Amino acid sequence: MLAQIPRQAEGPTLAIDLGCGRGEWLEILAEAGFDATGVDTNALMAQEATDNGLKIELQDAIDYLSGRPKSSVAVISAFHMVEHVPTDYLIRLLDECNRVLTNDGLLILETPNPENISVGTHTFHLDPTHKSPLPPDLLEFLVGQAEFAETAILRLNGAPMIEAGPMERSIHLMFEVARDYACLARKHFVEGPNVLAAFVESASQMVPTDTRQIKQWLRSADDEVVDISGGVKAMMTSTALQLQQLTDNLAAQSDMMRTGNIALTNTVASLGKQLRDIIKDRAVAARDTEIERLGRHLAEEEITAREQSLLKDAVIEDRDAEIARLNQSMAALAEQVKQLSALTDAFKNSTSWRLAAPIRAMKYLYRTALERPKDNSRDLVTPSPPWTLAPSANARLLMHHGLLWLRLRPRLAASVRRAVRLAPPIERRLLAFARARSGLIIIDKDWMLDPDPVAFRAWSKVLMTGKSK
Repeated sequence: MLAQIPRQAEGPTLAIDLGCGRGEWLEILAEAGFDATGVDTNALMAQEATDNGLKIELQDAIDYLSGRPKSSVAVISAFHMVEHVPTDYLIRLLDECNRVLTNDGLLILETPNPENISVGTHTFHLDPTHKSPLPPDLLEFLVGQAEFAETAILRLNGAPMIEAGPMERSIHLMFEVARDYACLARKHFVEGPNVLAAFVESASQMVPTDTRQIKQWLRSADDEVVDISGGVKAMMTSTALQLQQLTDNLAAQSDMMRTGNIALTNTVASLGKQLRDIIKDRAVAARDTEIERLGRHLAEEEITAREQSLLKDAVIEDRDAEIARLNQSMAALAEQVKQLSALTDAFKNSTSWRLAAPIRAMKYLYRTALERPKDNSRDLVTPSPPWTLAPSANARLLMHHGLLWLRLRPRLAASVRRAVRLAPPIERRLLAFARARSGLIIIDKDWMLDPDPVAFRAWSKVLMTGKSK
């Protein structure tokens, strides 16, 4: 856009941005070689631009321009400012811009585009400081009334056109294209081709209110709808004819199928009757065969039962004979037992049996104390009773048990001493055992029947435990 300004070596280079805000456009002007100055009434915005190294005048736009000499400014711009001021203020502002601009200077006024339906009916009114929308034709008219000879409208800041159907393109044009526009103007025509018009023609977006283009698109859509409707009608006519033919064919086939169904039903009924007769005949034959088989089986079972009954009778007779023989044997054995019991009682009551009692006791004592138990196959987990221990344990147990028993019978103890002395081998063994670990009190070569008191208490506990088991 700035390239459209003729640059003269000795001409003015001052560029003024009205309502400059934070000064973004001032930086672009400075980069393009202009002496850029911003004018704004917002102190905070002006201070921020000043802090960024920009030249800002905190003043009203008309007041600032009225203080400038005639034809001393190369560019005057106002971005989104004119929609914030009343119409009479805008007219006076345009007159001052015409006064201070050079003949080939450029005026740039950008504002929201009410041609865009979304902007004109919605987004423009979101800012409460907006006065009223300015259509492009109105702003261009006001600029022309301020004696600007050359004007052009540049539509911008919208979405580009899309490749779509006519209806979608029409809606996109009215709602999305050219949301802003800029009115460009010069005081006098520049010799040569109209550069502003050429620039606008190449850079401007389409007009959102271009009803001619919209009508053309909608007409093409109508034509497409008519063509599609004609094709659909032709297709529906052809389809209707095909459906009619299919319906007729289906009706004929339905009649044929109905006739065939009746014949098939009759055939099935006949076959069913024949099948029931066959099944009935087979069932009767199978029943007769089964009855015959069961009769044979019952005859065989009867013969077998008769044979088993005879066999059981023979077995019962044999058992009765055996029972009678065993009863006779038991009676004979009972008689023998009775006789043996009488002989045993007579033998045990005899004098010789009573006189041999001490010798039998000595024999049992000797065997128990000195012989090992013959059964070594006991379970190691089950504890052995005291009388099945090793010989030394048996000897200790029997020795102490005998001593305790004899202690209560003094007269019998004297008889046992005399009997032991009659058998020197037994006496030696008992003395050796007593000296080793039996707890007996040893006096020289003799031995006493009273045990050591400590051993006596210990062995009394062992004997009581063994006796309780």
